[in-house]
Amino acid sequence: MPLEATSHRLPFALAAAQVVLLAATAPAYRAYGLRIDWSTSGPMFAAQAGFAAAWLYFRRYRDHPLKRGTLDVIAGTALLVTLTAIVAPAQYLAVAIGRPLIDSSLASADAAMHVNVADLARWTSQHAAVSIAASLAYVSLLPQLFLPPLLLGLRFGDRESLWEYIFHYHFCLIATLVALALFPAACAFQHYGVPSTLDQSRFVAHFSSLRSGTFHTISLTNLEGLISMPSFHVAGGLMVTWAFRRRPRAFVPLVVLNAAMIAATVLSGAHYLTDVIASFLLFGASVAVYSMRAIRSFTVLENSVARAAPAGSAS
Repeated sequence: MPLEATSHRLPFALAAAQVVLLAATAPAYRAYGLRIDWSTSGPMFAAQAGFAAAWLYFRRYRDHPLKRGTLDVIAGTALLVTLTAIVAPAQYLAVAIGRPLIDSSLASADAAMHVNVADLARWTSQHAAVSIAASLAYVSLLPQLFLPPLLLGLRFGDRESLWEYIFHYHFCLIATLVALALFPAACAFQHYGVPSTLDQSRFVAHFSSLRSGTFHTISLTNLEGLISMPSFHVAGGLMVTWAFRRRPRAFVPLVVLNAAMIAATVLSGAHYLTDVIASFLLFGASVAVYSMRAIRSFTVLENSVARAAPAGSAS
């Protein structure tokens, strides 16, 4: 992984977290009757090879005042992709552990707030325009996740905001994976027996067969998001929006889009309201941890050095 792209230590800390996560999960697949179909790993390794080649190419510009930020973008995006490649199959391991489902508790918490997701999903299904808008907002998360590297890194050269975003991605994704292993949920649409307005057929097939012990082979090209509580969809929308808080032209549209996306998680019947609240708390914890001096100093120190360094003359 090309980590010399930045002089601060945060990338190394995040890479170390990935190594620890991989070491903790890799031996457990066989114990729970799971195997990864490595014949489907071509796209993942091709992506990493592409990042490595790009990093080696742009390394010649590491002293260039304008181009050196490209190394941050390449290294940061490689970290995001690698963590996702570790966590995506690890979700299947987390479900296969077979801990008791917490859907009843989540539904009770919703009821205490006078919210019934089944009723909301029925209402959404009866209003085609709302259903379509909710579906589009919900699927917008994936392209949004690449906005901070592309805009903050390449367009604005905002290295501190870029690395803060990458930290939040690691913190929240790893935390939601741990929560899935300890407190799995079958999701609102299965608990209530009311279809989600989103296509959940693959989720149901994979989740149910993992719980019954009949799912054994993980295809890296046919993975489903299995995390329910906290919702990484909500946490992802929050971290992307937060990353642009100092740039109003991007921040305001993202607030509107992600407010719709967060609403869609409940209106579609995909998540309990309690999942959403837990995601806000999770992201708040991530912001608090990042704000600690020991974490924040990684980026503050690096940016101070970068501003003080004389402009390079590399072409």
